[in-house]
Amino acid sequence: MSRVSRPGMARRRDAGETLIELLVTMLIMGVTGLAIAGGLSVALSAAVTTRQQAQVEKHLRTWAETIANGSDGSYTSCSSLGCYQSLEPTPPSGISGSVVSVECWSGTAFAGCGTDVGIRRVRLAVTASGGGFPGFSRNLDVVVRRPCAGTSC
Repeated sequence: MSRVSRPGMARRRDAGETLIELLVTMLIMGVTGLAIAGGLSVALSAAVTTRQQAQVEKHLRTWAETIANGSDGSYTSCSSLGCYQSLEPTPPSGISGSVVSVECWSGTAFAGCGTDVGIRRVRLAVTASGGGFPGFSRNLDVVVRRPCAGTSC
């Protein structure tokens, strides 16, 4: 027996989607979109942080090598923070460096530079401002020694 459809009544299989099915679909698509946007944000943050870390490390190592080798290849008698601060190469944008301390070897430990026996420890700090991301800082100790004159080391 076949059904005769009356005007104004649609068959169930031709009824289309219900409002609840459309709302559930839109909710699923919205949550998926938010998850993708969040993942892209985390990936961007990680890329920026990694780039800044590489720049900070490069700047710190370049500065340390300049100090260790001396600006003119000789041991300087100056043991102030300013002497070593002036050796800092031009930092990239958003990065700043500072000399934290200069200590001389007293024969038993590093301390103030009352007497300089030819060995110093220079503590450097380089900081990256985060911009929209968290900033960070790296420290490095550089030991500078007076070169041996002849064989009297």
